Amino acid sequence: MPAIRHHHVEVDGLKVFVREAGDQARPTVLLLPGYPSSTRHYVRLIDRLASTWHVVAIDYPGFGSSDPLPGEPTFDRLAEVTGRTIDLLGIGDYAVYVFDFGSPVGFRIALEHDQRVKAVITQNGNAYVEGLGPDMDVLKNHWNDRSQDQDKLDWVVSLEGTRHQWLVGAKDPAHIDPEQALADQHVIDLPGRADYMKALLWDYRTNPGRYPAWQEWLRTRQPRVLAIWGRNDTFFVPAGAEAFRRDVPSAEVVLLDTGHFALEEEVDEIADQVNAVLAKTFA
Repeated sequence: MPAIRHHHVEVDGLKVFVREAGDQARPTVLLLPGYPSSTRHYVRLIDRLASTWHVVAIDYPGFGSSDPLPGEPTFDRLAEVTGRTIDLLGIGDYAVYVFDFGSPVGFRIALEHDQRVKAVITQNGNAYVEGLGPDMDVLKNHWNDRSQDQDKLDWVVSLEGTRHQWLVGAKDPAHIDPEQALADQHVIDLPGRADYMKALLWDYRTNPGRYPAWQEWLRTRQPRVLAIWGRNDTFFVPAGAEAFRRDVPSAEVVLLDTGHFALEEEVDEIADQVNAVLAKTFA
């Protein structure tokens, strides 16, 4: 299998970390990670895709090995820097794989890149109010009053909260590598980084209001869509996957017996499905 290349792209003085593998002359699939993770989460998927495709995974500012944004971060700013990174890498047309935070980042970029985005692969990456599950209730309450539920937000950015993200809905918790949560928590525990993450969890309130624009883009563009979700996820529930068919009737929906971090238990099945969608997209 092709080796993964690890490097940084500089955007406005920020070093943005990139994992890249495969032949750059081949069609590109872009992997956008979720909270609180980094592109480290995608290593096994990259290994399964890179022999056929050019695979690029980008750490958002403040995630993984990327520098944080100065000041208070927002999803608009994450998307702006990530979109510029894509451009600086010389990527033209591409398919995008979105998970968790990858959806609000990815759809913001898609509205800018428009025709360049040939396919959307959403793995528990939400774009519909139907997809907001019970584990999002803490954030919904917080969005009504930023001063409320601070103790619960402190728990979300704690090691216990990070472990919950990784384990929720898993068919067998023994399948989830405990070092994944430790690696993510190492970043959150850097000076100022917990408050940085809490600022993004606050800003997440802006995303449901963007859903109609993302849905309009889907209806207008009709990209190839694969919604492949862990059906036991309590952050983003299966109704969010099914909803993609409302705007893209040809969307393929696959629900797997796993949880939020579905790649941990179903990487082979997901890789097979992604390979099939990319083959149809770039035939």
